[in-house]
Amino acid sequence: MILRGQTKPDAFDEAMATLKKQERAKGPAHLLLPYQGGAIRKALDTALLVIEKSRRIGLTWGIAFLAALTASSIKSAGGQDVYYMGYNMEMAREFIDTVGMWAKSIGMAIVGSGERALPDPDNPEKFIKTFRVTFASGFEVIALPSVARALRGMQGMFIADEAAFMTDLDEILKAAMAFLMWGGRVIVISTHNGIDNAFNKLLDEIKAKKRGGDTMRITFDNALADGLYERIKLVVPASKPKAEWIAEIRGIYGDNAGEELDCIPKAGGGSWLNAEDITKCEHEDAGKPELYMGGLCYIGRDVARRRDYSVIICFEMVGDVLWERERWEAIGASFADQDAVMDDMMKRYRVVEASIDQTGMGEKVVEDAQGRHGVNRVKGVLLTGPNRITMATIVRQRFEDGTIRIRRDPAMRTDLLGIKRASNDNKVLAEAKEVHPDRFWAVGLAGLSAFGVVIEYGYTPAPRPGSNDDDGFGGRKGGHLDVGMTRHGMTRGGGF
Repeated sequence: MILRGQTKPDAFDEAMATLKKQERAKGPAHLLLPYQGGAIRKALDTALLVIEKSRRIGLTWGIAFLAALTASSIKSAGGQDVYYMGYNMEMAREFIDTVGMWAKSIGMAIVGSGERALPDPDNPEKFIKTFRVTFASGFEVIALPSVARALRGMQGMFIADEAAFMTDLDEILKAAMAFLMWGGRVIVISTHNGIDNAFNKLLDEIKAKKRGGDTMRITFDNALADGLYERIKLVVPASKPKAEWIAEIRGIYGDNAGEELDCIPKAGGGSWLNAEDITKCEHEDAGKPELYMGGLCYIGRDVARRRDYSVIICFEMVGDVLWERERWEAIGASFADQDAVMDDMMKRYRVVEASIDQTGMGEKVVEDAQGRHGVNRVKGVLLTGPNRITMATIVRQRFEDGTIRIRRDPAMRTDLLGIKRASNDNKVLAEAKEVHPDRFWAVGLAGLSAFGVVIEYGYTPAPRPGSNDDDGFGGRKGGHLDVGMTRHGMTRGGGF
C-alpha cells in the first residue's frame, strides 16, 4: 500500500539501479545491504514504522539514502521535507553529511547546505539550531535538536534515531504523530534502552494491534547474515577473521550484548548508578559536621539561582573513602548567600580543592571564588558532554567500590538515579525527564576534586569541632578515621 504523499517504490528501484551501476564502477561498498534496503522498502509501505535494531549496523546510513531520495523528488513524485532527530548534535551533523554523500553519489541536485536557526515556538526571542541540505526540488532534509517543540508546524517525513535514548520521547512521539494526518510518514529507530522505555512500549502497542503501524527487527546476527562483516572487511581490510571479530564484538558488549546486539530489552531503567550500590553507601554518620576529623576535604558546587537547586557539598577523605560531612542546598538563594555558605565551609574544613560548575552563570561565581580563595584551591568545570562523562564515571566507581558515604536522603537518591545511560557503551548520558539532578553533579564535582595523585600538605590541621585533641591525623579518637596517616588525592582537572 502506497500512502498519499509518499515516495513511490519505483523511484527507489530507479535509485537502486543507479547504485548498482556505481557498484560496477566503484565496487560494492556503495551498495545498500539487504536489511538496509528492506527497511527502506518497508518504510515506503507504511505511515508509521518502528525499527528495533542492533548497535552499529549502519542502518542510519541506509535511512539517510531514503531521506535524500524523498527530499530530492518533486512533489508529484512524492517529494517532501524530511526532519531528522537524533539525541545529540554530533548525530545531526553526521546524518546531514551522509545525506550529502548519497546526493552526490546518485547525482541529486543540491542547491544549499549548512546551519540555520529557526524561531523557538516557546520563546520567539530565542532560536533552535538546525542543520540542513536543500535540494533543487525545493524540499529539504533538516536535522533538529531532540525537543518536541522543534516539530511544531512541521510537515513531511520524520525520522527519530536512537529514540530510546531521548529524554523526552513521549512528548516527541506525540508531536510526531501529527505528521501522519497530512500524508507524512514517521520512522522511529533505536537500540533498546530498558523494557519500561517509551520506545519499547511503542513497539509493544503496535505488535498488540493497540496502535496502527508496523515494526521491524534487525539483530546483529541478521545483519551478519546479510553481509555486514563482508562490508566492514571491504572498508577496513585489516579487520580480524570473521569468527574472531564477532567474538570480540560480543565480548566488548559483555552483559549488555542481549540489549545492544540482539534486540532484547533489559528489565532495568537504564540508570547510570545501581540503586543497590547507592543504598550500601548510605550511612547514619554521613552528613554530620560534628564528626569531622580534621582530614583533607573536597567541595563540589552546582550553581543555580531561580528554578533549580544550588547545591554545595563537602566531603572528607578518610582512608580511601569520601565521607559526606556537610551539604547545603536551596532554591532562589542569592549568589551572596551561596558565596557566604561556601566561604564558611572553606574556613571550617581543610579544603584542598573546590570544583564549581562554571557553565553559564557559573563563570562569575568561579571568578569571584578564585579571587577569595585562590586559583589553586578553586577550579571551574564546564559541564560539557565529555566532562559530565568523566565526573559520572568517577562517581559510579566510588559507589561500585564502596569508597563513598552519603547520608540517607530520598532526594539525593532520586538525583543519583536521575542520570541515565544514553548508550550502553557509556559514552553518552541523559537526565531523566522528571528530575534535575543538581545533587548528582555536586557530588561529581567534589569527586573530581578528590580524584588523582597522592599529595601532601604541610599546614596545621584544623581542630575537630568540639574537641581539643589536635595531634594531627592519626591521634584522633572516635569517628571513622583509622589509626595512621590517611591517603588523599586531588585532580589536576582531568583535562578540564
